[in-house]
Amino acid sequence: MKIKKMTASFGGLDGAVLEPGPGLTVITAPNEGGKSTWAGFLKAMLYGIDTRERDKTGFLADKTRYQPWSGAPMAGELQAEWEGSDITLRRFPTRTSPFGGFEAVYTASGDPVPGLTAANAGERLTGVGRDAYLRSAFVGQGGAAIGESRELEARISALATSGEEAVSYSAVERTLKDWRNRRRLNRANGLIPQMEEERSQAEAALREMAETRRRKEEAEQELARLEGKRRELQADLDIWARIEKHELNRRYGAAYLEWEQAKEAVPEEKPHPVFGTMTGEEAWAFAQERQRERDEALEENRRREIQRQKLELERTKRSVVRRRVLWTILALIAVSAVAVFCLWDAPISDDAAVVLALTVGFLQMLLPWLIIAAVCWGVGMLIIFLSDRRHRQDSSHIDELAPVPVPEGADWLAQAAEYREALAKAAQARAAAEAARRRVDDLAAQGGQLFDTLEMLYPPSPSKAATAAQLAAVERELDWVQKELARAEGMLAHMGVPDSLEARKSGLDGRLAQRTEEYDALTTALEALSAANDQLRQRFSPALNQKAGELFAALTGGRWDKLTLARDFSAQAGARGDALPRPSLALSTGTAEQLYLAVRLAVCQLTVPGAPLVLDDALAAFDGGRMALALDCLKTLAGERQILLFSCHDREADWARAHNVPVAAL
Repeated sequence: MKIKKMTASFGGLDGAVLEPGPGLTVITAPNEGGKSTWAGFLKAMLYGIDTRERDKTGFLADKTRYQPWSGAPMAGELQAEWEGSDITLRRFPTRTSPFGGFEAVYTASGDPVPGLTAANAGERLTGVGRDAYLRSAFVGQGGAAIGESRELEARISALATSGEEAVSYSAVERTLKDWRNRRRLNRANGLIPQMEEERSQAEAALREMAETRRRKEEAEQELARLEGKRRELQADLDIWARIEKHELNRRYGAAYLEWEQAKEAVPEEKPHPVFGTMTGEEAWAFAQERQRERDEALEENRRREIQRQKLELERTKRSVVRRRVLWTILALIAVSAVAVFCLWDAPISDDAAVVLALTVGFLQMLLPWLIIAAVCWGVGMLIIFLSDRRHRQDSSHIDELAPVPVPEGADWLAQAAEYREALAKAAQARAAAEAARRRVDDLAAQGGQLFDTLEMLYPPSPSKAATAAQLAAVERELDWVQKELARAEGMLAHMGVPDSLEARKSGLDGRLAQRTEEYDALTTALEALSAANDQLRQRFSPALNQKAGELFAALTGGRWDKLTLARDFSAQAGARGDALPRPSLALSTGTAEQLYLAVRLAVCQLTVPGAPLVLDDALAAFDGGRMALALDCLKTLAGERQILLFSCHDREADWARAHNVPVAAL
């Protein structure tokens, strides 16, 4: 396969075109000029982009790294010569993948290339898979070292055999180990451990079944014992219950008798002759009111009697005064009469004049006495009149002061106290009767009755509380034993019959013996393979060692003329005059790069003859002299294959122009 033209919209390449020559082409560009991007583009066009890769810390997946900077879709075209025909490969985005679309056609006709797909295009065009190509003909920056590869190991192992298609020792060893590990590795993956585990499980199931059956029998025996104990304790509790029933009936009879007596002690309710149906407080208030009325009447009569006596005394005093006045008036009248009589007895002359004079004189003398008598009489009459009027008034007042009626002289308070005490005793009797009735009702609610059996009962030795506690403990044990028995029966039902487990164990023993034989056979095969590998290692890839040594000597100008490769492609180099070879880690950076470039070129010549060789700044660590030697070597190899050398230095381009090698500037 030879590349003719590449067109890329890939990373920093936006519709860029690269047309390398058929042999060695030096492609120059400064740093960040797109060299590594073109190398990545060629790899992606051949083998596609792994969309399963994910970005990680310090690492970008190719689908992210090479996303076009311009924002255009990721796409590319590769025109190449393959098997005598010009073909064109195209990759483009799809709905699910940024570079998943693929097309392979003949350039001239546009017809599809038969058998060329997106998955196998790189392997069909280069002759090797992606891993082998990247570890042989594709040298990235600082990636000259090969590393272990089963595909390369198989191809190189063929050089040590007859040349027929060979397989990798590591692959065969891995396969045999996988087969052996499948039989015995761990409990998760090994068949033998799994069978041993299954057999152990079967044996454990048999043991568990026997143990479960034993526990079931023990539980049944314990259940029978506990049920008997429960019956005994229940019988004792029944005796205690009958004893308590007897006691309850006795208490009920006593309470009933007390109730009957209390009912008889309740007095008959009838109205009181004085207080009627009053309450004690009402009767006491009524008695207090009646007593207060009697006391008030007696007090009023006493007051009236005193007032009447005062009026009688005053009337008596006025009668004495009146009599004295009358006597005084009578005395005055008598004195006046005596005076008149005395005067009347005086001698009177016969003369009319004398008579008239005497009459006038007598009248004049008598007139004062008459006036006095008349005044006295008038005053006396007035006094008598007034006295009589006052007498009549005093009489009316005395009549008004007649004694008021006084209530009966019964002892109201004593009667009320007796009545109240009687009511209190009646209430106490009714309360006692009611309390007795409630006791009877309460005992009746508990089942008490007047009639009872005549059986003789003796209390068991344990108390009722102790018997109840023992019964509760037995009930708890019974519950636990029943659950244990149910669990054992359930486990036995789930385990099945022992015969099936025995048959299963026997089958596992036979299969385990077979797998053990297979394991031993695979172990023998691995031991034989290891012995054969030791023999093969003694003549491992002589052609590769020889070719790599020749190239290493050419790259170093003959300074290093020996090179030995191990199966993992670790190398040792020997210099002229040195007694012992040196490992690659002991070499300088430039010499180590030249060593691995020689190995790469040898591997490419022997295993990948038709694939283009891509070198990205592979000569950066070479000095000027060894760079020229390397370019001479590459120019020689370019007669057999296409070589693309990317470089950021002008010295490779200057050498190429001086030796008529095509130079492409990006």
